Amino acid sequence: MSSRLLVSLLCVLSFAAAAPRASAQDASKDDGLVSGDYLRVGAGSIAPVRPQGSLRDWDRGSTFGVNWEGWYGPGSTPGLVGFGIGGDFGRLPLNESEFLAHFTTPQDASATGATASSATVFTIETTVRVRIPTPFIMPSVSFGLGYLDFHPSTISYTAASGNGTTTQQHRRGAELFVGAGLDKHIVQRFGIFAEALYSYGFTSLGQGLTTPGGTCARNGCDVLKNTTLGTLRGGLRLQMGK
Repeated sequence: MSSRLLVSLLCVLSFAAAAPRASAQDASKDDGLVSGDYLRVGAGSIAPVRPQGSLRDWDRGSTFGVNWEGWYGPGSTPGLVGFGIGGDFGRLPLNESEFLAHFTTPQDASATGATASSATVFTIETTVRVRIPTPFIMPSVSFGLGYLDFHPSTISYTAASGNGTTTQQHRRGAELFVGAGLDKHIVQRFGIFAEALYSYGFTSLGQGLTTPGGTCARNGCDVLKNTTLGTLRGGLRLQMGK
């Protein structure tokens, strides 16, 4: 999901906010949110933010995630704080120009071309979401902790000194993230949402210096590097158990 698409989704949310809700539970300050369990299913765009080391060799890609979320309060009134847990899976395509700008072959030659399947990013996250009660749309801020696994794929390169393949470090570690979003109730159990997240993965802690045969074994590109990612996504919010 590009930033233009996210802006479009936010516009849809704004127009939807002006429309009357087709819901029997018309909470004047909660935009249809009631106490209970919810499932969020979303998709969007994920990209490295000020990347360091081998992370800069990978470009903006797509992400998909599923998250359970609980909102509990007195009676049918939801609390101001919701708690959730979920997972996201993303794919980052190779940034060929960036890779070629930094990579040298074992023969100290520059590569002229490179191809690779997308690197994968997998996260498991626990979330705390704080909502701002409003009658037509629900703003919120979120933060949480989790586990991040960044797995680059094998890169095939061409060079005057000969063709070859190379691998980069597999990064994994704890993750801290913050975000902000908007939710809009649509009808009965269904709502939509859009949000932006910034994730900081502590992937350098306890990590070896190089991967044998990898670009970092020669260039030292991943020594003590953490993983920073930005995500824009939107999707469906479903009330469960109703």
